[in-house]
Amino acid sequence: MSLEQLHPYGFQSTLFDRLLPETESIRGLSIQELRQSVANDLEDLLNSRMAKLDHIIDAYPLSKQSIVQFGIIDFVGLSTANPLDREQICQSIEQSISAHEPRLKQVKVEMLLDGHNMGALCLTIQAYLNIHPLYEPVVFDALLKPTTQQYVISAQS
Repeated sequence: MSLEQLHPYGFQSTLFDRLLPETESIRGLSIQELRQSVANDLEDLLNSRMAKLDHIIDAYPLSKQSIVQFGIIDFVGLSTANPLDREQICQSIEQSISAHEPRLKQVKVEMLLDGHNMGALCLTIQAYLNIHPLYEPVVFDALLKPTTQQYVISAQS
């Protein structure tokens, strides 16, 4: 059974997207538009920094998945040349995506060491897009531009 047979009217956009007047549409999203919607939301997530609450938040386990902890940790002081720091960065991003992007399951983040983009941080995000009752594998490329310190996310086809 294909995705078109399971979802003949397309996929529903996020609540936030539906509230925006310029995205008014009666038809549903195609699989490519759904991937792009996830990529846009991942970009917002990776370009946000969470508050450093350390042990204060440990008494409130549900708050770790709330808007209070939206974003990723600040990586100042961590080195991409250090394998332990790279692993900490990737795990932190995986945890943040898992907590705040419910459309993705089994998230895996890898850091790519690329000699062509000196000073830029390149990540690959592999996951499964939760399209009930199926799980569609997706891959996103994330590039942290050193000049703007902003992530740009693109979905691989």
